[in-house]
Amino acid sequence: MKPTVTIEIPAASEALVRQLLALHEELEALALSAPDGSVLEACELAVVQKGRDLNKRILEDAVARRIETAEKGGRRSASVRAAGPKRIAGSASVSS
Repeated sequence: MKPTVTIEIPAASEALVRQLLALHEELEALALSAPDGSVLEACELAVVQKGRDLNKRILEDAVARRIETAEKGGRRSASVRAAGPKRIAGSASVSS
């Protein structure tokens, strides 16, 4: 049996951690089963596809939490003034 580690995480993060662990295990299995010369390509393709799905879920969860907080009348972000225009060049006069 492989050694294990116990960590404490917020309950809301449990599904994400389990998905990450499943992806890691899947990539390890894929790396062991891919034909010689194609391991990197197979793993890269899998991690890009599954990583995109995982990122999408993370973003959806973050936006959903923001909407939920806003609907509960949570604290709003403070307004910030836009910075004034910045001078990026010297004067237009040219001396000869």
